[in-house]
Amino acid sequence: MSDRETEVLGLLGEHLSHAEIASRLFISVRTVESHVASLRRKLNVGTHREMVRLAAGYRAAVTGPGLAAPPALPAPLTSFVGRGGERAALAAALGASRLVSAVGPGGIGKTRLAIAVAADVADRFGATWYVDLVPVTDPGLLPAAVLAGLAADESSSRPAEDVLAAAVGERRALLVLDNCEHLVNAVAVLTERLLSSCPNLSVLVTSRIRLVVPHETVYPVPGLSVPPPGGEGGDAATLLAERAAAAGAPLPAGPAGTEDAAGSAARRAAGICRALGGMPLAIELAAARLPSLGLDGLEAGLADQLSLLSGGARQQQRHRSLQDTLDWSYRLLDPREQAVLRRMAVFAAPFGLAAATVVAGYDPVEPARVADALGRLAEHSLLVPVASAGRMRYHALEPVRQFAAARLDADDADGVGGDPGARRRHLGWCLTEATRLEHADPAGPQWQAALDVAADEFRAALGWSAALSAQQADAAQQADAERLVAALSGLLFTRGRLREAQQRYEQAAALAGDPAAAARALECAAATAKIRTAGEEALRLDRAAAAAYLRAGDPAAASVAFARCAEHVNRFAGMYAGLPGRGTAAGLLADARAHASGDPRAVAAIGSAGAQDPGLTGAQAAERAGLALRLARQAGDPLLISAAYDAVTAGLMTEGDIHGAAATAAERVSMLPPLGRDPRVAFELKDALHTAIFTGVAAGRITGGLDHAERHYGLPFLREERDLGCEDLIAPAALAGQWDRALTLGHQWRGGWVRAGRPAAVGRSLAPAAVAMVYGLRGDDAARAGWLGILAAVRGVAEDDAVRGSGCGEVFEAIVLLDRGEAHAALDLLTTSTGGASWRTTLWHQWTATLRAEAAVLARIPDAADLVAEAEAAADRNPVATALARRAGALLRGDADGILATAAAFAQAGYPYQRARTLALAAAPR
Repeated sequence: MSDRETEVLGLLGEHLSHAEIASRLFISVRTVESHVASLRRKLNVGTHREMVRLAAGYRAAVTGPGLAAPPALPAPLTSFVGRGGERAALAAALGASRLVSAVGPGGIGKTRLAIAVAADVADRFGATWYVDLVPVTDPGLLPAAVLAGLAADESSSRPAEDVLAAAVGERRALLVLDNCEHLVNAVAVLTERLLSSCPNLSVLVTSRIRLVVPHETVYPVPGLSVPPPGGEGGDAATLLAERAAAAGAPLPAGPAGTEDAAGSAARRAAGICRALGGMPLAIELAAARLPSLGLDGLEAGLADQLSLLSGGARQQQRHRSLQDTLDWSYRLLDPREQAVLRRMAVFAAPFGLAAATVVAGYDPVEPARVADALGRLAEHSLLVPVASAGRMRYHALEPVRQFAAARLDADDADGVGGDPGARRRHLGWCLTEATRLEHADPAGPQWQAALDVAADEFRAALGWSAALSAQQADAAQQADAERLVAALSGLLFTRGRLREAQQRYEQAAALAGDPAAAARALECAAATAKIRTAGEEALRLDRAAAAAYLRAGDPAAASVAFARCAEHVNRFAGMYAGLPGRGTAAGLLADARAHASGDPRAVAAIGSAGAQDPGLTGAQAAERAGLALRLARQAGDPLLISAAYDAVTAGLMTEGDIHGAAATAAERVSMLPPLGRDPRVAFELKDALHTAIFTGVAAGRITGGLDHAERHYGLPFLREERDLGCEDLIAPAALAGQWDRALTLGHQWRGGWVRAGRPAAVGRSLAPAAVAMVYGLRGDDAARAGWLGILAAVRGVAEDDAVRGSGCGEVFEAIVLLDRGEAHAALDLLTTSTGGASWRTTLWHQWTATLRAEAAVLARIPDAADLVAEAEAAADRNPVATALARRAGALLRGDADGILATAAAFAQAGYPYQRARTLALAAAPR
């Protein structure tokens, strides 16, 4: 297909009409029809309905689940007035440049203009995304914030900016980044990366300052139009009139007063707007005062400020007119209302009455008076009330919040540079809220939404605390900050925000006054890195934890930390591919032995690490694993016991005792402690479930494997990493007959794999092999070939060798070949293998032997009876393999009743496909 045909195919998959596609691609309808006709010929598709269905499948396969439906642009609460020329000019700039910055002072109307223009040009783009950057206080969190604005999933193993670039890809899209001035350097770097990686992306930025990059087009946002002195009309006056009417003080016009009065009011309104520099926010604030002051009061209030507006650039005048207007509005408040406005500046997100009372309810504001003050501030347009879920919340527009924050800093209440009372009370409120979230049920979406809102407040409080800690924070404040970051770490981990959770655990370690507490936080950070499969980061953090234990005077704990790090390097060698694995582990074990001093936990940890040594074979490995398990049980540490169980399971798999391996893996899951919010437990549980799933399926325990997979899928810390969560569920679901679900999960897994950079990881073969099998059994050869290609990429082999040597791939492909009556091909696949024997091929040998026997019988080869006998011997307590071997024997004897008898065994094993195949084989003529 040509590039244009590919675009047309993708848009057909969005169920667009030919006319809509023509508009989207700026081509004629006739040209679209020509491309569709060409596609139907090339793809051998008959009807238009079939064409659309194929296109939808293509679009799902290409884009995956990484992006949900684009979020809608924010819905303004008030009408948008004027700006016709500015809208056209900014839209034209977007047509000529891929990066446009709408620049102007706070309150000039950049956000409203950008949203209006984004809506105006939406038909140019396939998607329009809006991201408000006000809550983002840390430049390092910018890519993740933009991902969230796109409704895209993060990847725990790949930088967020890489995932973002992959998610946007070649989409024709507009990204609006609003309020960028506090992140200007980070925004410049991110936009440059996105624009270079995503050729059809355009970015519209709003900021008080430009990004200062070569490819940036700057559009200075002017004030609303005002007439010359003595004149009337203009967009600014129209805005004042509309907002005054909404406030209940309409200006005289037409029949409502004499013509002279109406004309005079219009001229006076224009004069007020001119004095305010046409600044929309200043005009809205002035309009809010009209009901109580009237035009006379407005003019009197502004008269004292006009002398400040002379001289300087026009942009500086607008800055000063806004400042003057805010200052004027502020001076009209009583002292209590002023105090509440100042104190509300500490909130990073919309807040409710309860939170406001905690933060602002102290001298000179009685807690009972906070509600009244909030209402008065809303009447003055200094706070914006928003009804949400039956509750009233408030927020300040960013220029107002910054004005109030400056006042808060300038209020030298206790001689330490500002009024720290509000921030201290905000920190206390954050601690209370974090505690509430820690004790709430994290399973539901309400908890997740509540945390997402509160997390912005927690970050803001920690930012202030960190800044103050370096100056004059007292011990109580430092302790509160340490408690808050520890709570936030666990909450983010439970939410599934693994990357930031790891960063916060590291921050908790840095803030901890006790080296032992720092060590525990570093261990949690290391465990989170392991879940993210970030081996080098995990190694750094584990070593730092051991060093912290030494500083704390606890050499035994340091020994355990060194040993567990060595164990992990041995146990998950693929995660440390860039390191000299055995050499690294040997050095860590030497450190562990140097500090052990006979401590039972340290001795057990050293034993567990030694049992995971990849150089061990046969009886020696089994002996080491058994010793490690005994030592771990004596030490009474459930995580060390779990690691030792893993070594025992690996030994059983290598020896070919698949039933024993599955039973040991299931026992390991059952003895682990409850998950809680401890990443160290979470990592061990995740690995235990993973092992129980694939050993269970290999042992023919399909129902048990599915149960473990469902539990793994429900792990809360994987909720944002759906590719990691769903991967182990695909094969059990496919074998259990949940084919539609398996394919849906497969595309979800593929999206995560693509976002992670399509890494080769042999241990991830099971999922693509299972999806390819389902497509093969459904007769979709194109999709099957695509997934076999993914399997080859995951294994790092040529596509022709996608299944050979993988164990599961050979089994699943043989099932498809036998279903299609290609017994000779199945027999060849199951008889010859590349790469020799490995624990993976050994793991699946029971399935391989019994399917090979069936293939031999159906192919009528001379030694079929010998292969059936081998299969019966190999089946060993595997219910699926046993049923397959018996069915092969019945097929060899031509025993229709014997064939039918195995149908019940397959049903009991939870394998509906083989039950159906049994019925078909029994009915087939011999």
